[in-house]
Amino acid sequence: MEIYGREEDRAKWAMHYAQVKANISQPKRTHNVTVSGKNKQGKPYSYDYKYADLADIDKAVMDGIKKATDKEGNVTFSYFFDIQTTNTAVAVQTLLVDSSGFTVKTNKIVFQNGKAYDAQATASLISYAKRYSLSGAFGIAADDDNDVQDQKTIYEPRVLTKQELEDYKVYYNGTQANLYDLYQEAKDGIKDAQDWFNESHTPEDAQAVHQIAQLFKKKHSVKQEIKEKQDALDKIQKTVKKDPFEDKKVASKDDPEVDKLF
Repeated sequence: MEIYGREEDRAKWAMHYAQVKANISQPKRTHNVTVSGKNKQGKPYSYDYKYADLADIDKAVMDGIKKATDKEGNVTFSYFFDIQTTNTAVAVQTLLVDSSGFTVKTNKIVFQNGKAYDAQATASLISYAKRYSLSGAFGIAADDDNDVQDQKTIYEPRVLTKQELEDYKVYYNGTQANLYDLYQEAKDGIKDAQDWFNESHTPEDAQAVHQIAQLFKKKHSVKQEIKEKQDALDKIQKTVKKDPFEDKKVASKDDPEVDKLF
């Protein structure tokens, strides 16, 4: 959480925030979704839950803001979003602004984005993050309590085959790039590629990166082993004389053929 403004305005901000929150009515959960799949043990599951969407939550908050006014009927509180996007994630923070200018910025809500190249999917994810951020900022229960159900959806990304690794694509600098080639660029010192690997990644991308790193490590180990063997062989060859009897030869002036025998 970040705070901006004069310290003397903090109490005024807190009072206006409390007034807004007290006037917020919990939005109705009019939307329904069915979640199904398989858990880590491979057993199928399915459940329904209801939720309030971003428009419902925004309306509930704005209704509360309109009721918290000063003597002249002016609103004293408002909010807006700070949205950040990267190649792999979206992040949203809600800024709670008082009429005095005192502002509180909530902690980031971050969601991994495996389809950053898809504008519609990214926009939907941003709306999803906004809903969670705004709900948390004003203490709104926008979903059914399905924490227990959510545990069923946790999974570990599968191990990829060698061919899948060679063909694996990621979103890099606005385009899709081959992860294997990107890793090589990072190894070669390309800063943009190195920066990409330092970012957060989806579980699937992280699994692919891990496997490719292991492949490169194994490849380097094999090359190093071959080099060490070759260096050892070269060293041996340098120490071995071409003719082990070179220092035993005796010159014969009379018969060159005899010299060849020694």
